[in-house]
Amino acid sequence: MPTNVKIVYCRPCGFLDRALNLARDLLSYYEGVNVELEQGKNGIFDVYVDGQLIFSRFKEKRFPDSQEILKELSKKATAQ
Repeated sequence: MPTNVKIVYCRPCGFLDRALNLARDLLSYYEGVNVELEQGKNGIFDVYVDGQLIFSRFKEKRFPDSQEILKELSKKATAQ
């Protein structure tokens, strides 16, 4: 069963490139992952895995590192 990742990013803030880079990293590393990009606003950059929020730029006060998102996906894959 594929893992679904949704990246919600603020397009007016110029976060599209960050979202694309993260999506590329996830797709390069994992075969069974579906990545969805969703435009948002107000500085949002959130990452959801199977509907569960795993990273919020607002809460963390920074952008995610690709490695930490990959680690979260690895945890989920080993839990299944």
